[in-house]
Amino acid sequence: MTLALTGHAVASGIAIGRTHLAKRSELQIAEYRIERKDVGKEIARYHQAVDAARRQLDELSQRITRNVGIPAGEIIQTHVLMLGDDSIKEATEKQIRSELCNAEWALQSQLELILSEFRAMDDPYIRSRGEDISQVVRLVQRKMTQKSAGKPFENIPGRLAETMVIAADLTPGELAILHEHGVAGIVTEHGGPHSHTAILASSLGIPAVLGVRLAQSLLREGEPLVLDGDLGLVYADPDEVILSHYHQVQRDTVRFRKSLEKVRELPCRSMDGESISLQANGERQEELLQAIDLGVTGIGLYRTEFLHIQGMASDEKTQLAEYMAAIKTLNGLPLTIRTLDLGADKPADSADFDQLSRSANPALGLRAVRLCLRDTDQFKQQLRAILRASATAPVRCLIPMLTSAREVMMVRSLLDEAREELDESGLAYDPNLPLGGMIEVPAAALAIEEFSENLDFISVGTNDLLQYMLAADRADEQVAHLYDLQHPGVVRLLRHIFRSAEASHIPVAVCGEVAGDRRYTRLLLALGLREFSMHPSRLLEVKQVITETHIPRVAASLSQWLSSTECQHDISLLQLLDQSQQTH
Repeated sequence: MTLALTGHAVASGIAIGRTHLAKRSELQIAEYRIERKDVGKEIARYHQAVDAARRQLDELSQRITRNVGIPAGEIIQTHVLMLGDDSIKEATEKQIRSELCNAEWALQSQLELILSEFRAMDDPYIRSRGEDISQVVRLVQRKMTQKSAGKPFENIPGRLAETMVIAADLTPGELAILHEHGVAGIVTEHGGPHSHTAILASSLGIPAVLGVRLAQSLLREGEPLVLDGDLGLVYADPDEVILSHYHQVQRDTVRFRKSLEKVRELPCRSMDGESISLQANGERQEELLQAIDLGVTGIGLYRTEFLHIQGMASDEKTQLAEYMAAIKTLNGLPLTIRTLDLGADKPADSADFDQLSRSANPALGLRAVRLCLRDTDQFKQQLRAILRASATAPVRCLIPMLTSAREVMMVRSLLDEAREELDESGLAYDPNLPLGGMIEVPAAALAIEEFSENLDFISVGTNDLLQYMLAADRADEQVAHLYDLQHPGVVRLLRHIFRSAEASHIPVAVCGEVAGDRRYTRLLLALGLREFSMHPSRLLEVKQVITETHIPRVAASLSQWLSSTECQHDISLLQLLDQSQQTH
């Protein structure tokens, strides 16, 4: 009998083969007391374990970079950076001294404190970083408990062709090793779509479904398996109907990917000849390289939160170095740097933002530009770094979560102060650095005209905008069905944004997830959008839809739908827009 399991669809593709249960030995952390005279020795043992873990990850990163590629090696390097986190190190040492406990237990206690904060966070991407910290801590603990940490799994076959590995969880390093062995797909019991394991699986093209509960208990070694990485489905012992369907899906997928490759070299123009700008969102080196390879016109959203998460250095020098590395990679392409989008729902080193505190409602609390304007000294460090980067390449500065024109004026004032400080130090910058604002709050969306005199461009963050408009958290399965771009109110507000921006002569882009969802490409074109920014993996799919769309036709269909409540009841907006291309 076929058994169907569900999880998070994190890396698209279909895999058909057999299961291999990859189990690692369980790590039991015991607490015991030490003598006060042995505190120094215990702390030294902890340091030795950290150093051993760092050496192992460094060696793995170098090997994986050679054999798999730079993106995999860089993701593993993020774990190396976490090993240098002073906040964890100092807290662990303090607990060893104060409680006279063993290092493994002290480290475990710090891990639990950190994870409790991450679990309470609103942002799924930042929340998923807790998985990375758990993996790093577990590696250090294995070094201290003499458990085997050199081999991710002791029973991996030499080759894994047509084999799906089933694991409790996987670190990025373990996944990279499985890729070296030719694994067909992966299923894990834990992990989510924003984890580094998920990101790496997508980058390496390994079909993956994460968060499948009890997968190792319910699946048997060697049984036939179908893995659907697009829908997050796993079928054990599939019948002939399911097998036949997925073999056809595999053939269709191959044809679809070949059709995307044909689009790669074409100009990004609609059927009626209108040029559309495709940019990319990113923060990691591999995302930038992928975007360049796909022919983007620039980076429309470069996130900077990773520099301030859990104790990573965030001074002006460190930030400038990161921006310069991105500029070097882009080799002349424009870079839009978003200032910090931290807040009560995202952790930061307390030394960076002493105003930061937990909010009862993080989405509506002190975050993004609101937080930055409360701690202007830290904010000016970032503004100076952005200004200095602008001296060497086309750079734009983007402010998140604007609500009022007053906030823009305050940022402008701080930019002027930053310029004066750079002048005094004799440091170069672009005096005409473009300043943009993210429209994520309905009040800001309705007041575009008020921003027009003080902003050079705007970018619509559809993720938050829809959440605030519809009072629905897309991550909450109980109300996620309400999170719908086709809601007439949402459509009308987006049309207002684009029309108001055009009337005010302000360039406008969309950088939310909707921009990279090919289902909504025609709707955005019909609304008037001409600049998309998305994850690089979605670029070709969106480009293909653009080249197959006649914009005046979809615009006419949109007007018809908005003016007729009967039409809204009879057919979905997306269906109507697709049909507009088929009837001519």
